Amino acid sequence: MAGSREQKLLEEFGLTELDPSELPLDHPYVRRRIVFSARTKEELIEALGTSNYYVLTGIMPSSERIHLGTMAVIESVKCFAERAKFTVLLVADLESLATRNISLKDGRRIALEYHIPTYLALGIDPERTVFYFQSDNIDVHRIAADAAREITLNEFRAVYGSAEPSRIVSSLYQIGDVLFPQLAFQGTPGIIPVGLDQDPHLRLARDYVRRTPHFDFKPIIGAYIRDVPSLRGEGKMSKSDPLSAIFLPEDDMAELRRKVFKAFSGGREPVEVHRKLGADLEVDVPYQILRFVLKDERELERVREEYGSGRMLSGEIKQYLFEVLREMMTELREKLEQCRDLVARNGITLVRNAEELREAVASMG
Repeated sequence: MAGSREQKLLEEFGLTELDPSELPLDHPYVRRRIVFSARTKEELIEALGTSNYYVLTGIMPSSERIHLGTMAVIESVKCFAERAKFTVLLVADLESLATRNISLKDGRRIALEYHIPTYLALGIDPERTVFYFQSDNIDVHRIAADAAREITLNEFRAVYGSAEPSRIVSSLYQIGDVLFPQLAFQGTPGIIPVGLDQDPHLRLARDYVRRTPHFDFKPIIGAYIRDVPSLRGEGKMSKSDPLSAIFLPEDDMAELRRKVFKAFSGGREPVEVHRKLGADLEVDVPYQILRFVLKDERELERVREEYGSGRMLSGEIKQYLFEVLREMMTELREKLEQCRDLVARNGITLVRNAEELREAVASMG
C-alpha cells in the first residue's frame, strides 16, 4: 500500500494504485508494488497488451556517479522494456547546461565515460536500446519550439513554482524528449518510468499533446515508482546530500558500512520490546532498500518475517544489507570496465533524428 505521502499525492493527482495482477509483467518491482500507479492505468494496460510502445528515460550528466534512486528507475525501464518495441535513453546535456552549468563538452564526457556504462552494467540492453544527446537531436528542438508556442507562463509557474528561463528551457526539452520517438513511429505511445512527484511535468506534456496542431502525438504514459528512501529516513535519496545516499559504485567499503549502519531504523528499543513487537518495516530504511536491491523473493520474504517478528535485530539487518550492497558493488565494478570498453568502441547506437531512430529500430529485427 502507498505510504501517507504517496497516498496524499495519489489523491491530489487523481490517481489510483495499480494491482500487480493488472500488469502482465513478471518482475519483482511489479510484485513488490514498487511500480504502483500510472497516468493513465487504462493506457498503460492497453500498451502492455499490444507491446506497441517505447520506453524512455534520461541521463542528467552532472556528476560521475548515480545513486540507488536512479538504479530503481533503470530497473523499472528494464521491467517495461521486456515487452517494448524499443527503448530510448537520452542524455539531457542541454538541460544540464541550463540548470547545472555543465558544459556540453563535460556533459558528453561524463555520459560516455560514466553514466552510459553504468546503465549498461545495470542491465540496459545495448542491442535493444537507442541513445541520443539533446544537443545533437534537431527533432527534439523542433518539438520544444512548438511546445513553447502552446504553453503559457502561468502553466510553467503552476508546475515549477517559478518561471526562471533555465526551468522553462529544461521543461521544453523534456517535452521534446518524451515525444521525439513518435516522429519516427507515429501512433506509438511511450511509457516513462519516473517518481510520482514527476506527474505534473508529464501532465504538462500530455496537455501539449492535446493542443498542438502541428504534430499528431499519442499521450505519453507515466509509470510511477516508489522513491528509494534517504538513509536519514526523511524524503528520497538524493545526490545533493551524499551522506543520505548510496552511490554506484561505492569504492570505500568502510564508508559504505558506516552509511548503512547510520541508516534510520524501524527497530524498537529496548531489545526486549523489539523481540516482542518486531520492527516497523514501513519506516525501516535498510528493509525498504532491500526491497529495491535484493533479487531473491524467498530471501526477501525470510528477512521480512525474521525482522518483522523481532527475531532479527536492527544491527543484523544492517549487516545483511551491507553484505548485499558490497557484493553488488563488486559485480558492478567488473561489468563497468566491460561496458566502458563497449562504449569506447562505438558499441552503442547513437542517433540524431527521427529518420536515424527509425533505421536503428528496424535493424534490431
